[in-house]
Amino acid sequence: MQVNIFCIQKNDEFSTLNEKYSKLICKYATLKEFNIFNKKIAHAQKLGPMQAKKSYEEAIIPYKKGYCMVLDERGKNLTSKEFAKLIQDKNEISFFIGGAYGLSEEFGCSFDFKFSLSKLTLAHQFVKALLLEQIYRAFCINNHHPYHK
Repeated sequence: MQVNIFCIQKNDEFSTLNEKYSKLICKYATLKEFNIFNKKIAHAQKLGPMQAKKSYEEAIIPYKKGYCMVLDERGKNLTSKEFAKLIQDKNEISFFIGGAYGLSEEFGCSFDFKFSLSKLTLAHQFVKALLLEQIYRAFCINNHHPYHK
């Protein structure tokens, strides 16, 4: 299985934790991580939410391939077991974490699945670490590994 994670973030304060879970995931799948933050996004964020969302969407579109899942506060809340079942038997999954202003409702609906890790607003760096941990947990559930008790 191929797992892709695309995020829009300025820095990665949780790199040690992300590396830990990335290594663990690689026992079960090929993992590729991409930060698609660029100068156009940086400029658009200074102009306001609408311009920022548009720049995020333009940056994301070329990467939509495989089963595409977007993290969105308006998305469905899943248990870890439901998440594990959802990603089971997929050849390629791409996860998308939007920028500081999120994504438009319309664009969010263009993905195969829209879900939320929490109803709380979370820092993007933390969201990526949490997503990596949940992907690893899902693989453990699907492979009957004791990590998920």
